[in-house]
Amino acid sequence: MRRVSTCCFRGRVSKTHRKHSHSQRSRETMEYPSTSNANSFHSEKSNENMNNSISSLTTNIILNHDFSGGLHLWHPNCCNGFVVSAESGYPEGISVKEGGNYAVITNRNECWQGLEQDITSRVSPGTTYTVSACVGVSGPPQDFANVQATLKLEYRDSATSYLFIGRTSVSKEQWEKLEGTFSLSSMPDRVVFYLEGPSPGVDLLISSVVVSCASPNECESPSTGCVTTGDENIILNPTFDDGLSNWSGRGCKIVLHDSMGDGKILPMSGKFFTSATERIQSWNGIQQEITGRVQRKLVYEVTAVVRIFGNNVTSTDVRATLWVQTPDLREQYIGIANVQATDKDWVQLQGKFLLNGSPSRVVIYLEGPSPGTDILLNTLMVKHAEKIPPSPPPAIENADFGVNIIANSNLTDGTNGWFTLGNCPLSVGTG
Repeated sequence: MRRVSTCCFRGRVSKTHRKHSHSQRSRETMEYPSTSNANSFHSEKSNENMNNSISSLTTNIILNHDFSGGLHLWHPNCCNGFVVSAESGYPEGISVKEGGNYAVITNRNECWQGLEQDITSRVSPGTTYTVSACVGVSGPPQDFANVQATLKLEYRDSATSYLFIGRTSVSKEQWEKLEGTFSLSSMPDRVVFYLEGPSPGVDLLISSVVVSCASPNECESPSTGCVTTGDENIILNPTFDDGLSNWSGRGCKIVLHDSMGDGKILPMSGKFFTSATERIQSWNGIQQEITGRVQRKLVYEVTAVVRIFGNNVTSTDVRATLWVQTPDLREQYIGIANVQATDKDWVQLQGKFLLNGSPSRVVIYLEGPSPGTDILLNTLMVKHAEKIPPSPPPAIENADFGVNIIANSNLTDGTNGWFTLGNCPLSVGTG
């Protein structure tokens, strides 16, 4: 039986080993619940006041592009990174606009080590994208250093490949603009954008990154572009074919299975399912961040196939919930749907939600059962809800003298549609 687990620790661990100049990487995503609020997603909220609202993501597919949210959604590649403000004066001799932030990528031992972001769900084949990044360097004295933008293209059944985007020469204590374009002829299983290039020991500085569609028409097209269309599931790895990638435990451990209970529990569809186990609170469960893939003012339909296991519980409530963080760092919890799940069969949980504001972060998760009871998830789908066609206009006859909105106006149907005002009888007479 296949069994893969990920536990709840703070932060993200990223490991990369390259042969020659590039490599494959395995990554574990681990979450840790906030100790100050039992219902919060996880801590690390002090630096997450993002300026890039959901509406702006239709043009720039890079999330947290100016590091106003710290390194959220960015990952140093086999090196270290942190974000400083313009007022910090670090490093000496370099500055950005007042109130701005920039990332410092340090402890680099190879030229290819830098900063990366997964953009798989926000790019489409056949679309041309333009790249513009504001970069700098700091470290050992040298005349200049090269900074390069690259795409890493990962395929499940073939070798990883790399696509050069652009390069610029950067002088110490100066910001330079790195520009380039790229287009994908086919869609890889994973697309990672990253910045690299300076010699080992030289710190890479990044002020902002913008990746946008070269043609607005491409972005607005219903079949391609920067934003997911209504027919697409905004959940990544919804059937766990890619293991636990893009999923994490909400205050608990999640485990991948192909069967449980001595083979008595099998997936209802597909090959795998996952369990949220070692739950110590009712809000513990399985979660996925959907920031950047969910749009405001659109109704989404949620469908999940769930089940429970263990703790001698045969039937209990399982809920789907949204955790939303607003730009001012306030938290909101939006209930989507609930279902009475059992330990005997898979059941379908269905509901809808709509976001009116422009949140900085959105997470969908499953919760509900008492501590000690595992939540099993086979699939999760979140798609634009179909629009209900408007009711047909009423059939109007003899409209020359206006339309009578009173039903049964001539009492041919008796007293149907009419009622008394007060305690008195009502009847229809003839004559």
